[in-house]
Amino acid sequence: MMKQRIKDKKLAKDKRVSRLPKPLQLILNKILPVLVFLGIGFFFAPTISMYAQNNDVKGLNNQAKAVMFYKADCEKCQKAYPVVFWHNVFHANQPKEQIQVINVQIPDNQHYISDYGVQETPTFMATNNQQDRGVLTDKKQIKNFIERK
Repeated sequence: MMKQRIKDKKLAKDKRVSRLPKPLQLILNKILPVLVFLGIGFFFAPTISMYAQNNDVKGLNNQAKAVMFYKADCEKCQKAYPVVFWHNVFHANQPKEQIQVINVQIPDNQHYISDYGVQETPTFMATNNQQDRGVLTDKKQIKNFIERK
């Protein structure tokens, strides 16, 4: 008798699920999870990159358009980094359009502070003219700096 009740509950549950139209089932079961995963990735990718990459930079990339010196725990840097991250993603196949990012909080990269006179982060510096630099946090300022290089 117990097995029959369990079997009846399972059949009732299967009937409720099967009432949804097949296109809606496809959306709920296949497409929605992918969209949620991509959405989460979109928001967290810059943060993960900010902390996980740029830890041991061997030197300035002279092909890059500019360099951004930052510290991962700096609030201004956390605001500016996603702008540079997405710029680099959209220009992934264009090395001359890239903005090199260097986390000067990492001990191996701290020599860049004295080597390039970084006094505040985030400091943006043109690779072809080291005197052309600025501490930029506003999205519009960063885009203007990148476009005029």
